[in-house]
Amino acid sequence: MLPIDFVYLWCDGSDPKFINEKKARLKIQTLQPSSDNIDELRYSQFNELKYSLRSIHTNAPWYRYIFIVTNNQRPAWLKNHDKIKIIDHKDIIPQEVYPTYSSICIEMYLDKIPGLSENFVYANDDMLLNRKLEPQDFFSHDGKPIVWLHKVSQTLPRLIDVEHQLQDIQDTSWNQTVRRAWVLFCKKNNTLVPLESPAHSMDAYNLSMFRSTIEKYPEILQLNSSPIRTGHEVSRILFSYEMAHVYKCELRFNPKSNFTNRLLTHLFPLDTYAVVRSNPSKLERDLKIMKPKTFCINNLTEKDSAKAIAFLEKKFPHAAPWEV
Repeated sequence: MLPIDFVYLWCDGSDPKFINEKKARLKIQTLQPSSDNIDELRYSQFNELKYSLRSIHTNAPWYRYIFIVTNNQRPAWLKNHDKIKIIDHKDIIPQEVYPTYSSICIEMYLDKIPGLSENFVYANDDMLLNRKLEPQDFFSHDGKPIVWLHKVSQTLPRLIDVEHQLQDIQDTSWNQTVRRAWVLFCKKNNTLVPLESPAHSMDAYNLSMFRSTIEKYPEILQLNSSPIRTGHEVSRILFSYEMAHVYKCELRFNPKSNFTNRLLTHLFPLDTYAVVRSNPSKLERDLKIMKPKTFCINNLTEKDSAKAIAFLEKKFPHAAPWEV
């Protein structure tokens, strides 16, 4: 197995300098932000990254490096360490696009990270490893990434129907970006595949496949170039479709965290890759029952932050060697 790196996007949205620079950037834009971009939840952080890195140090000690991609920032608790590489946006993002505050845009340039290994796992700072894992949990025996998705439908949708849904102004911008990726993939490859949704957790990638996808779909660099999310972008699930259906990577489906699956897991083990919750109590319940490989504390709010951090501190009590 080739060396494996972990890659994070991170920002401190409460930093006054970050806030002022973002306001100045958007002031000269004539873009309409998407409905799920208006509040500041997307930029809030409660030191989840510290615990996510602890989860890697504890549960995946075989990693090579951890790359943290950020906008001229650095976590206050992070000291210099050989295993941690800080990558500034301006070092990987073209000058005509920089600065950007859209993760969808930043993700398009992960392959520009200097020294990134051929195999890497990409995560947001609110995604963590739940238990001891091995490289084979992310990459198959032949070194290809394992693709994890959520089933949306058992039947193949019609292209015309999904394109029509892209005109639905009542739909969330997140759904729109996922549908747009499906339409783009089907048109480019002259095929139909099931319409899936992301597992919303850590995703494994192969650098060569990542770059080949960018070359095959040069239009996504333009579509995803906005400094904020507008809802007109293309979801990163496009790379998953390419890996699963073109490069024939192993495709697995993550069971949703619902009552039925919690009941089923008492009868026979479910292969659960990720649990995604915003409520700390429900998250803790699902982790105990479903025992997923990873989990995500999605859209954590100020109201729930203290309880969530207390849970993370209990689950990962030991400081990593890079903590001040």
